[in-house]
Amino acid sequence: MIKTGMVMPLLLLILLLAFPFSSSPVCGAERQVKRVAMILFRGETPAEKGFRDTLAASKDFDVKITVFDANQSKDGLKKIIAGLDHSQFDLFYVFGTMAAQMAVEKIKNKPVIFNVVQRPIEANLVKSWESSGNNATGASNIVAMESAFRTLSLVMNIRKLAFIYYEKDPAPKFQKAEVESVRKKFGFKMIDVPVRDMEAIPAALKQIVSARVDAVMFPSDSFIKANANRIMTVLNQHRIPSVVIIPEMVKENGALISLGPDYHKLGELAGTSALEVLLGKRPTDIPIKRVQSLNISVNLKTADKLGINLPIQLLSLSTVIY
Repeated sequence: MIKTGMVMPLLLLILLLAFPFSSSPVCGAERQVKRVAMILFRGETPAEKGFRDTLAASKDFDVKITVFDANQSKDGLKKIIAGLDHSQFDLFYVFGTMAAQMAVEKIKNKPVIFNVVQRPIEANLVKSWESSGNNATGASNIVAMESAFRTLSLVMNIRKLAFIYYEKDPAPKFQKAEVESVRKKFGFKMIDVPVRDMEAIPAALKQIVSARVDAVMFPSDSFIKANANRIMTVLNQHRIPSVVIIPEMVKENGALISLGPDYHKLGELAGTSALEVLLGKRPTDIPIKRVQSLNISVNLKTADKLGINLPIQLLSLSTVIY
């Protein structure tokens, strides 16, 4: 006979045996492990954080990311891509036009997700915005230059604009063409300032200062970003306004204003495409994603140094003010 006082302990024992205790949530145990190679040229940016955050939130996959950073070396980038063991990864993420071109050329048997590629069609990465026609897809940081220059007109009158860029990277050339397309409409002269290496930067800056330009425009260019402190210091000393596409340059390098997409949002878009691929969708069936709104950042300290009064209208439109 079982005593009354023993009934509850026995029931508890039966329940524990029937439903074993687990320290991990069931949903976590069910997530598939996927491995992603992240190929970078200049280290991680807010775009990579957005990508990581999106993948980490996935209910389907436990994504393990391995980072390969070329440390601003084109040769290093080539070696990384040539030396990758494709069998170790389910998907490849690449940042920038140059890295994307190398990856798409060499990686044919696995999906490639590119990010921060302004002109993917002109760069021969995809056939169209709707379909790549290959194993790649991703997100573009294309900027509507007409909107950008309309915004700039609130701040300054640009008659002479210098465009500085790394001549070995294909991406800035596409961006320069975009600026050229609105040059006549906004009535400014454009001065081409290509830079081949770090040693060429002083001569480029001397050319800009001598030309007495009204502003300098920086494209989405990893080499120029890596050397931005050096460049921006000289421009701010000579009270030359700087207009950038990379938002980080306003906070980190003292640029006056950035007119471009939010990099974290770009990372989120690339991450969404990556998850679609991991769920079984072909990259060619995933349209290239774009940020729809222009993100404006201004640096108030730089504006003060340059003697520029930023209008309330612009400040009200700006998403970040330093």
